[in-house]
Amino acid sequence: MTTRPRQHVGKRWLGLNWQISPISGWGVLGMNLALQAELDGRYAVVPFVPTGASNALPPQYQALFDRVLARGRMAADLLAQHPKERCRCEFPVVHTLGNRLASHDAAERVVGTANLAIIFFEDTHLPPRSLEVAKRFEWILAGSTWNRDLLRRHNVRNTETFLQAVDHSIFFPSGRPKPPNGPFLIFSGGKLEYRKGQDIVVAAFRKFHQRHPKSILVTAWHNHWPKSMIGIDHKGYVKGIPAVKSDGWLEIDSWLEANGVPRAASHNLGAVPNYLMPKVQAQADVAVFPNRCEGGTNLMAMECLASGLPTILSANTGHLDLIDERHCYPLTSQDRVDVVAPFGGTEGWGESNVDEVLDLLDRVYHERTEAEKRGAAAAQFMRDWTWGRRYEQLLAYLERI
Repeated sequence: MTTRPRQHVGKRWLGLNWQISPISGWGVLGMNLALQAELDGRYAVVPFVPTGASNALPPQYQALFDRVLARGRMAADLLAQHPKERCRCEFPVVHTLGNRLASHDAAERVVGTANLAIIFFEDTHLPPRSLEVAKRFEWILAGSTWNRDLLRRHNVRNTETFLQAVDHSIFFPSGRPKPPNGPFLIFSGGKLEYRKGQDIVVAAFRKFHQRHPKSILVTAWHNHWPKSMIGIDHKGYVKGIPAVKSDGWLEIDSWLEANGVPRAASHNLGAVPNYLMPKVQAQADVAVFPNRCEGGTNLMAMECLASGLPTILSANTGHLDLIDERHCYPLTSQDRVDVVAPFGGTEGWGESNVDEVLDLLDRVYHERTEAEKRGAAAAQFMRDWTWGRRYEQLLAYLERI
C-alpha cells in the first residue's frame, strides 16, 4: 500500500523534504524558499519534516508561515498514520543530500512526480555506491561551483549550481556609526567544528588581543550536534572541546578562557535566530571566517557581506564564489588540510595561516576608512543574491523536467 497526498485543484504543491528552521543553514534555506513560494503564489510548499523552533520564525512573515506550517502538520499526520508505507506525492518534491550523497533517515519515504535534490557536501571521498544515488533525481543542484565541479568530475552530469541568497529586507548596511572609543568587536559565526576553523580564530585573536586590549571576540558558535566538535583541537591551536551543559548549551566562554582568551574579551551569543543576526552585525567591526571548507557559499558570511560588514574569508571551496579583494579580505595562503574523521577526503580544502588572519585583523583595525569602503562594496555585490531569484531558478529547473 502507498500513501498518496494530493494537491488541491487550482493550486500546485511543492514538497520540501527537510526541516524549515531559523537556526540552521538548511533550515534557513527551506524557510526562504517556502516564503518565496507563498509570496509568488504559483506553488504551495508542503514541508515533510516537522518545523524546528517555529516560535522563532521571523514575526513579520508569521501569517505566511502559518499556512506553510498547517500543510506541514497535515503531511506529518499522514505519514504518522502510515508509518511503514512509502509516500508517493502527486506533485514535485525537493530533497536534500549531504556528504557522500546521503539524505536524512526518512527521506526515502517521500517520492514526487519529479524529484530534485539540493546538495551541500564537504567530504570529497565519493565512492561509487554513493554516486548511484544521483540517478534517483532529475536534477542535483549544488550549493557551490566547487561542489558542482566535484560532482561532474565523478561523472554526475545532471548537476548545476544553485547558490544560496540573502533576505535583503533584514540584511543591509545599518548606517549606524560606531562609537569612536568603543571596543573593537570581531564577529565569528558558524557551528563549532574543525571544518569551520574556529580554532584558527582563537589562535589569531589571542595575539590580536595582546596588541589591542579593547578588542572583544563575539561568537555565534552553538553546535546542535556536539559530536561534530571532536577534532577541533587537531592542529593544536586549542585544547579540548567545550563542555555541554544539561540544557544542551555549550560552555563556550569557559572553553575560550581555558584557551587563553580572557573572560572579559569574549561574548558568546549561543544560537541566534536568523532574523536577529543583523543586530549583531550592526555592532561588529569585522567578521572573520577562516573556514577549512564550505560545501555552500557560507550563509552567515553572505549575510555579513550583505550587511556591509568588513569580512575576512578563506579563499577555498564554496567561499570562492564570494571572493573578490574589492569587497572582502581574502585569506590567500591555503595549505593542504589533514583528513580528520568523519571526513574521508579533503581535496580542495584550505588551511588558513594564523598570522595572515592576524595581519588582516590589524589592517581592518588601523585602516577603518578602507574597511568601510570594502564593506559598502560587499553590500552592493550581494544585492543580486536574492531569494526571489533563487526561487525562480528552482522553478526553472522544475519546468525543464
